[in-house]
Amino acid sequence: MATPLLVVRDPVLLVIYWLTLKSGVFPKNTLISATFFLGAVSWFFAVLLGHMDPLVASYGVRCDFFHVPLIFVMGRVLTRADVDSVCRISLWISIPFTLLLIAQFYSPQSSVLNRGVGGDLSGAGFSGALGRFRPPGTFSFINGPASLYPMLCCAWFYLVYRRKISLLLMGLSGGAILLAIPFSISRSLFIGELIAICFGVAAIALGGAMSSRLIFRSLLGGGVAIALFCCIPGTSEAFAAFADRWEKSTTNRGGVQEAIVGRVVEGIVRPFADMPVMGYGSGISTIVGQKLATGTRGFGYSEGEWGRILMEGGLVLGPLVLSYRISILCVLAWATCKAARRRDWCSLPILAVSAQMILLGQWGQATSLGASMITGGFCLAASRPASVEHRTRRSPPPRTRRLARHTSRRRDHTPGIPNRPPGIQAPDVATGYN
Repeated sequence: MATPLLVVRDPVLLVIYWLTLKSGVFPKNTLISATFFLGAVSWFFAVLLGHMDPLVASYGVRCDFFHVPLIFVMGRVLTRADVDSVCRISLWISIPFTLLLIAQFYSPQSSVLNRGVGGDLSGAGFSGALGRFRPPGTFSFINGPASLYPMLCCAWFYLVYRRKISLLLMGLSGGAILLAIPFSISRSLFIGELIAICFGVAAIALGGAMSSRLIFRSLLGGGVAIALFCCIPGTSEAFAAFADRWEKSTTNRGGVQEAIVGRVVEGIVRPFADMPVMGYGSGISTIVGQKLATGTRGFGYSEGEWGRILMEGGLVLGPLVLSYRISILCVLAWATCKAARRRDWCSLPILAVSAQMILLGQWGQATSLGASMITGGFCLAASRPASVEHRTRRSPPPRTRRLARHTSRRRDHTPGIPNRPPGIQAPDVATGYN
């Protein structure tokens, strides 16, 4: 089941595209045109001049371009009420998900809770600290929770900003989101949540939603929830494991400036020095592409996302694809700025998290690709003014409108009352009352 689940979203995505095309709401803009153009050019370039494997090229185009229109479909179709509902459901799900992380943290890798992909008995956990492994939750790797929890943090601030969250859900979900940091032993999860928290607090302050009542409710709910979660035996061990990993992987390697910021900058700058002229073809530096082309698992020419794009596209296509990614982020930023001019800042934390995923996320990996599309789509949907949400539905054709008016006139006609105004209910035959 592991192999078909890799592309299980694609048929659903095709149905979404077909329905939006049929209903006339499929987005039409410059980025959509660029998606089709770059996708076609990348495929032919890989097949004719690159690795010459059509299947690998198809997978590469699927990762880089096929899912991108979903961002604009979500931004056009979803209403604020839809975003509210999805965020609320997601926060309720965060509570049992965190409990699963805790159970995986304390369970051995041979446990059924930590079973790897394809039933791998060695476990899905990745090495952490103090003999503990980083739990993947319902995903196959730790990058799943590392992508999920920043999104959940954005959902929490979104509902708090709009005052659409109960005190119970605010406390329980907020505590679960924070408690996932030590039990995940993941620096990426911690940094992602930290970004969401900083921009979420900024959104509340800039939008005028900050109040003493909100601060009191947040502190009360979060404090009670954390106190309840900390009653779980051995919680201090999780905090110790996270602190040990942070010290070994960050403090002992030059601190945040070198171990995190320097690593990100190097992943952006260094690939330009190693970039080939023609490139090796789309998809060759993904794990699936390597498996199809060479029969072995690996990242090919580069593990980093900018390195993958430049090594696959070369001097010709690589910068174009990167500019395409940056343009997507600019569209999201512009939508957030327009919402901010209406004093609506609720999409700001979503923009911050989606910027990280769109610019640096490994789209060759299914989890990162899905997270990037979801955050981008919800950023556009959360930026829309409520007054234009009804415009997503196409007006009925003229013939349908004429038929509706004709039917209405027939229903309004009652013998004996020739000049009765339209819309007045006919008298009941038996009683004579309206």
